[in-house]
Amino acid sequence: MRARLTWRFWGIAIALVVALAVAGAIAVVRTTSAAGDGAGVAARAGSSAAAALRVAGSVDDFSYDAFEADYWLGRDAGGQSELYTTERIVAHFPDFDQNKGIVRWIPKADSGIAHDPEVVSVTGAGGDPIPWWTEEDDDFVYVLTGDDTYVHGAQTYVISYTMRDVVLRYEDTGADEFYWDTVGTDHAQPFADVRAHVHVLGEAAEGILADRVHCYAGPVGSTDRCDIQPATTVIPPPAEVVAWALGHGIARAEDRQIAFTAADTDLGPDQNVTVAIGFELGTFVAPSPPPPPPYPWWEWILPVLGLLAGIGGLVFVLVVKRFLRRNPDRSPVIVQYTPPVDESPTLSAGVLGVPAKALAAHVVDLAVRDKVEITASGDRSDADDFHVILRDAEGLEHDDRRIVTTLFGKDAAPGDRVDLGVFAAKPPVRAVTYVRRIEDSTVDRGYRSRTPGWVGGVRGLLQFGGLAVAVVMTFLLDAAPSVLTDLGALGGWINFFSIASAFGAFIVLPWFGLPKTTLTLAGGRHQTYLEGIREYLRLAEEDRLRAAQAPQTADLVSAGRRPYGDAPNAPGADVVNLYERLLPYAVLFGMQREWVRVIRAAAPAEVPATRVALFDSVTSNSLSNASSSIGRLAATPVSSGSSSSSSGSSFSSSWSSSGGSSGGGFSGGGGGGGGFGGR
Repeated sequence: MRARLTWRFWGIAIALVVALAVAGAIAVVRTTSAAGDGAGVAARAGSSAAAALRVAGSVDDFSYDAFEADYWLGRDAGGQSELYTTERIVAHFPDFDQNKGIVRWIPKADSGIAHDPEVVSVTGAGGDPIPWWTEEDDDFVYVLTGDDTYVHGAQTYVISYTMRDVVLRYEDTGADEFYWDTVGTDHAQPFADVRAHVHVLGEAAEGILADRVHCYAGPVGSTDRCDIQPATTVIPPPAEVVAWALGHGIARAEDRQIAFTAADTDLGPDQNVTVAIGFELGTFVAPSPPPPPPYPWWEWILPVLGLLAGIGGLVFVLVVKRFLRRNPDRSPVIVQYTPPVDESPTLSAGVLGVPAKALAAHVVDLAVRDKVEITASGDRSDADDFHVILRDAEGLEHDDRRIVTTLFGKDAAPGDRVDLGVFAAKPPVRAVTYVRRIEDSTVDRGYRSRTPGWVGGVRGLLQFGGLAVAVVMTFLLDAAPSVLTDLGALGGWINFFSIASAFGAFIVLPWFGLPKTTLTLAGGRHQTYLEGIREYLRLAEEDRLRAAQAPQTADLVSAGRRPYGDAPNAPGADVVNLYERLLPYAVLFGMQREWVRVIRAAAPAEVPATRVALFDSVTSNSLSNASSSIGRLAATPVSSGSSSSSSGSSFSSSWSSSGGSSGGGFSGGGGGGGGFGGR
C-alpha cells in the first residue's frame, strides 16, 4: 500500500509540474505580449495585417537610436483639441539583408474617443522623399516605409500626422488633460533615447495648471517618474504647423506658446514615456471617456471556467472523497477489547477499505482459533519459510470456508499444506477472485453501498471541460482576454493560473481515485466498533487493564462464541488469549509487530512452537506481504480483450477612465503611443 501511495504521489506531482510548465510557458509569453494592451495602448492582436507583420520574427531584430517628437496642441474654433505630431525616428538596422523599412502603427481611438488620425507626410533625413504607404484596420493606421530594397545601418524616418479630441476630461482629476503616450508599449525593439516636446499653442496655453505636469516611464503600468521641464527655448511653429493651425481656427498660434520637454534613455522593449499635462476645466470642450464597454461574456467565463475546472475540480474531488469515506455513524468511539460478534476479519477488511489485508488477517484469525497451523523453517524472514496447514474444518462460518477454499481448494481436508511463498508468487485465480469480491460482498451484506454515478460524471465533465477551455485559451484566442490584461500584472497571474488550472484538470484529476463504495449506517457502526479495538491496541499496558471492560475481571475465554487454547485457566493464559484474539485486527490496522511484542510480554515463559511460528510470520511481514501481493493483482483492472488563429476575437481595445495629471498616472495610461515594428 505504501509503495502504491508513493507511486500515486509522484505521479500527481509530475502531472502538476507538467501542467504548470506548459501553462506557464504559454500564459506568461502571451500575457506579456498582450500586456501593452492593458492600460491605454491598443493591441494589434485582433488585426490580420499586424499579425502578418509579426510572423517573421527576424525583422524585429534591430533597435532605435532615437525617437524625438513635437506635439503641437491647440484649441480650434469650436473649443475642441487638435494635435499635429511630427516624429523623427532613427532606426539602426543590421549590416546584412534583413529589413526594408519600419512599420509605425497609430491608434484610431483611445478610451472610446475617436482621434481620426490622418498621415500628412513621411520623409527621410532632411526631407528626402522615401517610399511609404498606409494600411488600416478597425483599430490602427499602419504607416509602412521602404520598397523591395534592403536598408542597413542608421536610417531616419520623419512621420507627420494629425489627430483630434486628444484632450479628455477625467472625473478623478477634475481637469482637462493631455495624457499621451509617445512610443507606446508595443514594440520589440529598445530605444536608446526618447524625447517629447509638447507645444501648447494659442489661448489654450493660458489654462495650463503648472502643478499638474508629470512624466511616467517604463513598461505598461509603471509609475516611475521621468524628467519633464518647461522648454528653455521656445521655437516657433514651422510653416506646415501654422497652416494647419489656421485651417482649424486655432487663434494666436504663432505668438502664444508654452512648451515642455520630457525625456528618458535606455528604454527596453515595450517600454514607453507618457506625458500628462493638466488644464483648467473648460479650457477645451473635452469629452469624458465613456464607461468601458462590457466585456463579451466569454472573456469573463473562460478564465472562470479554467479556474473552476482545475482548482474547483480538485476541491470537488477532495471534498467528495472525504464525504464518501466518512463514517455515517456518529456514535462515540468506546474502547473495545473483544472481536466483533458475527463479523469476520474479511468483512472488517471490506468495511475498513483494506481488502489487500483481508487474507493475512483472516489466516491469523484461523491460526489463533487453531483451525490452521503455521509452521516455519529457515531464517523465517520471508514467505518461503512458512507453511499453512489445515487442522480443523469443522464449525467454520461462511467467510472462514471462503478462506479455507482460497488456500487449499474446494476439496480441502485436514492435513492439507500450502507453501506460503509459492502461494504468494503464483496465486491461484481463486485467491485473486476472493480479494476482488470482498467489496462486492460487503455491498451485498449491506455494509457498503455503491457510489452514485453522478460523482464520476461530474469529475469527467471537469476533466474534459478543462481540456476544452485550455485549448480555447491557448490556441483559439489571439491574446489574453482584455478583462485580464486591464488588471495588469494581476491579470497576467490570473491568466497563468487559469490555463494551468484547466490543463491540470485534464492531467491531474484522473490521478485522484474516488471510492467505488461508501459505508452504510450498518457499516459505519461496525467501523466505530473497529475503531474501539484500534484504541485498545494503542493503550499502554496499565491503561488496557483499566479499560472499561477490564480483562482481569472478564470471562476472557468464554466471552463471545469461540473457545481458545487447551488450558484457558493457566496462569497468564486469560490475558494472552484475549491478546491473541485481537491479533487479526492488529494486522488490519498495520500494528501487528507492536501487538506481538505485547503478547510475548504477557505470555508464559514457554510459548508453543505453533504460536512462535505464527508470531514470526506476522512480525516478519511474510503473511502480510503475501496478502498484499495478491491484493495488488486483484486491484489490477481485468482486461476485456503565439497563436495563428483567425477566430476574429479581439482584445485590442484600450481603455483608461483615470487621468495622470494629478500624479497618479502610469506609463501606457494615456492616448496615442501605438507601436513599432520592422518589415
